[in-house]
Amino acid sequence: MVNQRFNGWIVAVACMFVQPALVRAQLNNELPFNARGIDVEDKVGEFVPLNLVFQDERGTKIGLGQFFKKGKPIVLTLNYSDCPGLCIAQLDNLVNTMRELNGANIGDDFEMVTVSIDPSETITKSKNTKAKYTGLLPGTKAEEGWHFLVGSSQSIAALADAVGYRYTYDSANKRYNHPAVTYFLSADGRICRYLLSLGVEPDQFKLALMEARQGKLTWSPAQAIIQFCYLYDPDANRYSASARRMMAFAGAAFVMLLTGFTAPFWFSRKSKNDQAAANPHADANGGPKSQAAPYNEEKVDHHTLTGT
Repeated sequence: MVNQRFNGWIVAVACMFVQPALVRAQLNNELPFNARGIDVEDKVGEFVPLNLVFQDERGTKIGLGQFFKKGKPIVLTLNYSDCPGLCIAQLDNLVNTMRELNGANIGDDFEMVTVSIDPSETITKSKNTKAKYTGLLPGTKAEEGWHFLVGSSQSIAALADAVGYRYTYDSANKRYNHPAVTYFLSADGRICRYLLSLGVEPDQFKLALMEARQGKLTWSPAQAIIQFCYLYDPDANRYSASARRMMAFAGAAFVMLLTGFTAPFWFSRKSKNDQAAANPHADANGGPKSQAAPYNEEKVDHHTLTGT
């Protein structure tokens, strides 16, 4: 019985780790075809390849490492000019956030690098996109501090892989399906933090900048939950909550909580039973069991008992 109970506890723990993986695999199979392959892999602590070569809005070839020589943190985004909606929303929100930053100015305290994931994007189009967004930040050094880059498919893929950015090309609709992520990199090119969101609050932005300036690596459990529970809808160009994934997360959380509450009980029972097996002559408190007096059968005169 003890072994059965302990084995049951082991099964519960195994389910705690296996269930989320199985559920995620099942849910991935249920995703719309055009949403598969869109993901963000956690690469916090890893370096981006600084030897990659791109072209800026002037058509000048420039190594990615050039932007990290000023000793400032870098805010990195991956977008493209012909994006029908998601990139527009992300960059618009970032502009609004930078307008509200106090004590952290683009060009002075940090620089931004926006790399197009479309290898066919022209320099002219990239230049126009830069003019659009830097023009929304008058009185700042956005023109100097926000760089829009285009590059070859090899350079783009290498950078995307380094930061864990997974996207696909929808040939039927001639567009890229991709997540919206803002990366914060230290001055030596290390990924310190990433935010999977269309909008970043000013306080959150400043905190991420401070951490990147210090080289502090930050992993957010909340970010992991968001990644699992929210799916990008390419048709609607937005993220939406997945009821199935939220239920799966709730189920996994319940198993973890149940295991946490019951584990001490099973360990306690197992410990007591192990002690009992090791010392069969001990009582429940660990002391020696009391021995009953042996029964000595005496011969009794039958006539004495019956009075005959």
